Amino acid sequence: MCEFINKILIFLVFISMNFLTAQSLNITGKVLESETNNPLIGATIIVKGSTKGVTTDFDGNFKISASLGQILSVSYIGYEDIEVEVDQKEIIIFLKPQVDELEEVTISVGYFDVSKKDLSGSISQIKSDQLEQNRSSSLENLLQGQVAGVVVTESAEPGGGIGISIRGTNSILGGTQPLYVLDGIPIDPVSDAEGNVNSGESQSSMAFVNPNDIEKIEILKDAAATAVYGARGANGVVLITTKSAEKNKGKEKFSLTYDGYYTSVREKLDVLDGIGFENYMNQRTLNQIYQLITDPNRIGGAFDGTQDLNSDNYPEINDYSIPYPETTGIDTDWQDETYRLAKTNSYNFSYRAGDYKKNYSLSLGLFDQEGVIVNSTNKRIFLNSNIKRKALNDKFDIFSRTNISHRDGNASSVGNGQIFLQRSVVSQTLQFQPIYSLQDSGQDDDVYSALNEGDLVSNPYTLAKYVIDEKKSFTFRQALSLVGKLTPKLTATFRGAFDYQKNTRDNYYPSNTTRGNINNGEASQANSENKKIYLEGNLRYRNRFNFHRIDATLVSTYEKNSIRSLFNKATGFANDNTTFYNFTSAEEIFVPISQYREVGLLSALARIGYSYQRKYFIDLNTRVDASSKFAENKKSAIFPSIAFSWALSNEDFIRKIKQINNLKFRLSYGKTGSNPISPYQSLALMSPIRYNFDDELTIGFYEQNLENDDLTWETTDQFNIGFDLALFSSKLNITFDSYKKLTYNLLQNVNLPPSNGYATRVDNFGEIENTGTEIGIQANLYNSKNFNWSLISNFSRNRNKLIKLNSNLDFQLGPTIGFSDARPIMFMVGQPLGVFWGAQTDGIYENWDEANASGIPNAAPGEIKYINNVVDYDEFGQPTSNQIIDFDDYVKIGDPNPDFTFSIGNEFNYKNWDMSILFTGQKGGDLFWVDSWQLSGLFRTRNHLSESFATSWKAPLSHTNGIISYDPSVGNTTDVINPAAIVENGQRNIPSDRQVFDGSFFRLKNINIGYNFSFESGKKLRLYLSGQNLLTWTKYPGYDPEVQTYTKNPQRRGVDFGSYPGTKSYVLGLNFNF
Repeated sequence: MCEFINKILIFLVFISMNFLTAQSLNITGKVLESETNNPLIGATIIVKGSTKGVTTDFDGNFKISASLGQILSVSYIGYEDIEVEVDQKEIIIFLKPQVDELEEVTISVGYFDVSKKDLSGSISQIKSDQLEQNRSSSLENLLQGQVAGVVVTESAEPGGGIGISIRGTNSILGGTQPLYVLDGIPIDPVSDAEGNVNSGESQSSMAFVNPNDIEKIEILKDAAATAVYGARGANGVVLITTKSAEKNKGKEKFSLTYDGYYTSVREKLDVLDGIGFENYMNQRTLNQIYQLITDPNRIGGAFDGTQDLNSDNYPEINDYSIPYPETTGIDTDWQDETYRLAKTNSYNFSYRAGDYKKNYSLSLGLFDQEGVIVNSTNKRIFLNSNIKRKALNDKFDIFSRTNISHRDGNASSVGNGQIFLQRSVVSQTLQFQPIYSLQDSGQDDDVYSALNEGDLVSNPYTLAKYVIDEKKSFTFRQALSLVGKLTPKLTATFRGAFDYQKNTRDNYYPSNTTRGNINNGEASQANSENKKIYLEGNLRYRNRFNFHRIDATLVSTYEKNSIRSLFNKATGFANDNTTFYNFTSAEEIFVPISQYREVGLLSALARIGYSYQRKYFIDLNTRVDASSKFAENKKSAIFPSIAFSWALSNEDFIRKIKQINNLKFRLSYGKTGSNPISPYQSLALMSPIRYNFDDELTIGFYEQNLENDDLTWETTDQFNIGFDLALFSSKLNITFDSYKKLTYNLLQNVNLPPSNGYATRVDNFGEIENTGTEIGIQANLYNSKNFNWSLISNFSRNRNKLIKLNSNLDFQLGPTIGFSDARPIMFMVGQPLGVFWGAQTDGIYENWDEANASGIPNAAPGEIKYINNVVDYDEFGQPTSNQIIDFDDYVKIGDPNPDFTFSIGNEFNYKNWDMSILFTGQKGGDLFWVDSWQLSGLFRTRNHLSESFATSWKAPLSHTNGIISYDPSVGNTTDVINPAAIVENGQRNIPSDRQVFDGSFFRLKNINIGYNFSFESGKKLRLYLSGQNLLTWTKYPGYDPEVQTYTKNPQRRGVDFGSYPGTKSYVLGLNFNF
């Protein structure tokens, strides 16, 4: 009986417990953000396995009925979902933000790093995986097509200088090159030692940086970002971070990369062959005779086609003979002789080991490049090491970074005789007569004088093969950094660096070249040396309390450059054996030119960043720079900036839109500066001069530079507004920026009148405005297990305008350009910078009636028809009979500034295959092609473009068996494009719209296809094939619309004057990681 009662009692207890467990409880709780403890409004709480659910109120509170042991599922847009077991009546739930791509990205903003989520400035980042797809030999080319607002002006010469502009051109004197910062330390670009007059192009500014060692690149564009560098940031800032072993996790990693390049001229230009040139020379004579005999003012009457055409009626025929009644049989293609298929080998080895406490990285790079012009070379060696070690109980990090590089190469010659000092190998290749052959042994340039006005002119192969323009550079850079946490919220950084650069440049023109023949050998030696000391102290305080975050930084920097240079020149050598090595045998040694300069820059920066709930951000920067270049009372200047941003995607009304993952508006304003002048320009300077006194050579001094006590900084104000938008789980990311920049107090060289007593003065005057729009798009178009497709595209539009010069000027001409020292570049108030200025043309005169009606001297059938914009009148108000086409008639004929630039990049991955394709393009951006003066001028005894001769004015005369006859069927006098080939030409040397061409293009910039092998041991191998500049669609008749001559000179933008020809390359490579 008792046993039965016990069983009943146990059953009743069990039933009671189940009843209590299943009983619903009124649960109250709160949902908070884990980082800030902010309440999350509208979070969803659902009892798992049921339809019962609620959302949090304005304070993050909620109430829900649930039983003990049940599970609550909590979710909120942008945060990780969480499940909580009900074990009490009051619950506090913390949600963590989702770790998306935006949160993972860390952006370097100069002296410190921030999360991209907290960024208020306009900064673009290029990661290593993007860089590795573009197998470029230079750092500057890696930027091409990757970032909106960055325009890269190429040089195809091995190691040649490459121009970069960020958001337009701010300066007339200062150039467009940005500030480069390598691993946190500003660096001075490599520059050439002084060369013999007009020989070779400038070298790449970043030639000492191995592209294979780069981890990432950040581009600082707006004032909020660049103002931290104050006087250095007016043209934008490029931050370069090199690879380290920070993430190796204690493992050793080796990497071997090989690239083999085959490079050729992108496209040969179609110039006349041997027979075509002979026909051109014969046509010159026929056109000249016809022009003379049809002149209405001819004594004896003009020929109209009805008279007998013989020397008795027209004795002018006897004055000219047909130069090539029979062909010479010679047809030399000087492009084939001078250009070649160039081979390049690149080897890179790296070793990285360690963990986050202690690691080291070592890399070695060898680069051996041939240029497509014979004898142009570029060899480079890189050795880089990065070492990190924690010390003092892991409270301090010690970094050591060492960069060593050596470059040795021969540039292509510019300059081939005292008359043609500015003519390059390329100009000569296109213009040299195809009926001449390579010189035989013992021959000199006399054999070419007949068709070169009696002048001694070297053929292009001789110039390229035998002229020496040897450039060497050595760079050593040692940087040490100490970073330590003084308190959990205060970090201190100390950096010190020593940079040493030495550049040498040696020229020699041997006696088998025109220039060497005239001077019995001409040699020059030059070297430059730059020593720089850099010191930096940095304190950073970061704190977070309640809804507030503060990030404050104090920075102080000091840098000093000591620059030494020397240039020697000598002529008159007994033979060519010693070239530039020994001047003791020279007949004349010129006075050496030596300089020593010291430049100092002292700077301080205060920056504070504040955010509230990670929704509202404000950044304040103030930087003070003091430069030794300026006048005593103008050495220092303050460069402030302020930036606001609003993360709308953290607002409740946006969070409910599931398609929006990130939306942030940005607004900034700031000042940056520039000091692009040589030292001591505020002082009165004397320069040495040699002169003859009493039949003896005497050295004295003349007053060169007038002092300026008010010489001060060139300053740029910049305003920026933009937004960042991420959609559809961050699969589509859009960045938009609009900006306006105003640069004032432009630094310029002023030529003074002789009565002043000084030759020049550096002064501040003028304003330049740049406005523009930038759009960047990143999209993951398709993702699956085996196939992925992503897109990166950008669009940039910049408009610049010269607002004013000084009070006395509305315009000033740019420097001389071309064989006749024309000045076709204009800086005019109200116009974009550096527009092309010259005569307008309206075709070709068809006959004498049309030519004479113009009233322009030398107007004749077959001559260029210039538009007379300013008619000259006599005293009676009638047009004079002698109308001159001069500067008063000139108008704007072109603009080198592009309307917009764009790029479209695609990346594909299919199983182990990968492929990337990059297209770049430009609309507008006119080019002034100096060589077209000769190649389409049709008046000298040099070679021309085939199309120019085919579309030229031709007289209706023929020549057969020594007899000249009238034949209308062979004439071409109406609606022709180019002037007549002629012996005695009219006005054809003035700059006009005939030398200006549209530089628009659309180009397959890069394609890279690779296959990836993965081995069980963890080793990885990638084999790839790459192509660069394989296809280009353009109307530009020159070699390449992207390649320009003066890549770093803002006063000569858009000029193609014998530029190294554009190239295309095929690359076969491998990357082995083990």
